[in-house]
Amino acid sequence: MQINKIILYSHIGQTRILPFKTGKVNIITGESKSGKSALIEIVNYCLASTSCDIPEGIIRDTVAYFSILLTFNDGETAFIARENPNVRGIQASTTVCLLRNIGDSLPNLEEINSNINIDTLKEFLTRKIGISENLHIPDSLTREPLKANFKHSRFYCYQPQYLVADPYQLFYNQNKEFVPQSIKDTLPYFLGAVNEDSMLLESEITQLKKILNRVNREKKESEKIKSEGISQAYSLVEEAKEIGILNSTANPSSQREAYKYLEVVAKWEYQPLEVKGENSAIKELIDKRLDLRRELGKISDNKKAALDYLKNSFGYSKEAKQQEIRLESINLYNDNINVNATICPLCDSTLNSPIPTISNINLSLNEIKNDLKFTQAESPRIQSYIDSVDTQYHQIETELKKIEKSISALYIENENARTLRDLNIRRGKIIGRVSLFMESIEVGEETENIDSKIENLKSRILELERTIDSENEKEKLLSILNKINLQMSKWVDDLDVEYENNPIRFDINKLTMFIDTDEKPIALPQIGSGANWVAYHLLIVFAFHQHFIQANRPVPRFIIIDQPTQVYYPPEKTNDLVEVSSDEIAVSKMFNFMFKVVQSLAPNLQVIVTDHAYLKNNQDFEDSVTEIWRDGLKLIPKDWKKLRE
Repeated sequence: MQINKIILYSHIGQTRILPFKTGKVNIITGESKSGKSALIEIVNYCLASTSCDIPEGIIRDTVAYFSILLTFNDGETAFIARENPNVRGIQASTTVCLLRNIGDSLPNLEEINSNINIDTLKEFLTRKIGISENLHIPDSLTREPLKANFKHSRFYCYQPQYLVADPYQLFYNQNKEFVPQSIKDTLPYFLGAVNEDSMLLESEITQLKKILNRVNREKKESEKIKSEGISQAYSLVEEAKEIGILNSTANPSSQREAYKYLEVVAKWEYQPLEVKGENSAIKELIDKRLDLRRELGKISDNKKAALDYLKNSFGYSKEAKQQEIRLESINLYNDNINVNATICPLCDSTLNSPIPTISNINLSLNEIKNDLKFTQAESPRIQSYIDSVDTQYHQIETELKKIEKSISALYIENENARTLRDLNIRRGKIIGRVSLFMESIEVGEETENIDSKIENLKSRILELERTIDSENEKEKLLSILNKINLQMSKWVDDLDVEYENNPIRFDINKLTMFIDTDEKPIALPQIGSGANWVAYHLLIVFAFHQHFIQANRPVPRFIIIDQPTQVYYPPEKTNDLVEVSSDEIAVSKMFNFMFKVVQSLAPNLQVIVTDHAYLKNNQDFEDSVTEIWRDGLKLIPKDWKKLRE
């Protein structure tokens, strides 16, 4: 798989097309901030990346769709377009437009319609580059098995500006979580160290090991049941006796006899004890009790009112009687005697206030007598009313006590019903436990069959493991890496590196490179100079791709490298490289190395380089330049308008 074109669509349908030659080195040279470093992320976004890492700014503001045109090894082409997530204000578009075999007729913006999702695109690319069924199963079983797919193949295709001179990582996204382990797990497959015919066998081994673990657990459970069975059997017999399933005289004297009793329990015909339904009379009685209590309260209030009235009237009668007695006992006057009201009858002195006349006193006395007659007449009727209230009160109180007793009796009856229900539940539980125990005993008696099954599983697993021969795969991986290391050691003369006479070694476990000097091995981070780091990155990437091509491994046949000359001179010195210096000689050697390897593998490897430098004295370099982004020419044309304008 190689890249024919990168196509950008503006919001009004304008296109920016970057053409590339397949099987060749393609160079885009230009000024800083012209968009060169964005090409890797644009390609990666179109190739089913889960995130969009295209830089924010003019590119994300002006582009509606990012797209690429691919060519596969079988000659088929595929146009892939993915919407700019900024258009919809999302993190990344989950759908793409995939058009196959459209030739050079690129669709217009209006013709681009998303027709598949990212997962489907990933599966399509996985099949097209030839990734077969595979599964890496960790030896320690501490993580889930990993299946290599297209996204794992991209680790070896990109060398962004931040990576190409990084001494701590060699591959794309190696600094992200879980990626280093994914590289370690899938690289043996991509290198061809894994026998693809053994994938199904490894899957079968995994399933057999799961079955073996399950059977071993069953055996342990069976042995535990067998060792604890007799004590549990006696316990179950006692429980069955307690709830009446077995007679109280059932006393097993041996394990076999206990099992016979339990067989009786397990086969016992379960008939729930009859439980009467809930007595609805309770509610009626409670309601009636409430009504009687209310009536009793009313009667009590009436009785209190009558007693208060009687008490008040008795007090009034008593006071009036006392007044009558006082008036009659004085007896100082005669009804026929004319008395001067202004003269005191005792001392004959003149009074300021005249005394009442005899007629007035008699009138008051008659009124008191009449009131006393009325009060004495009412008292017997009030007392009679109080007596009737007392009688009614005692009748209701008696009826209320009867209802209270009835309610208590019904509660006791319901408690008995709950007891019966509990007994039914207990009987059901003990029968179920006994049945399960008896089934377990039967399983326990099949220990010999379990042992035979375990031995058969172990033999089958061992046989399959011998067929796969994982040790042979490790040896094959070691052999491949040795060849790659040897190739890098041969190429080292073509680049400007330190320790050029020492062997180079890639460590798959640490994902770094070592230089084996006479004194000690030196890891890449311990080697100084950015020029060395760039050179070793180029060595490992090109050595891998040479092996991928020669072994016909399923990896895309392109490498995109961004700013490989950054360690030699800053951008402002790259406009006109006419002075021959040691740095320019090193840069020229770097590009000549790329031309040499690509030509030796033609037409199977495509290299796209974006850089500031322009080598005027290198004909191969000049012939490989596809675009020069200077004097206002950039990835995004000047006349493209922003989305929000």
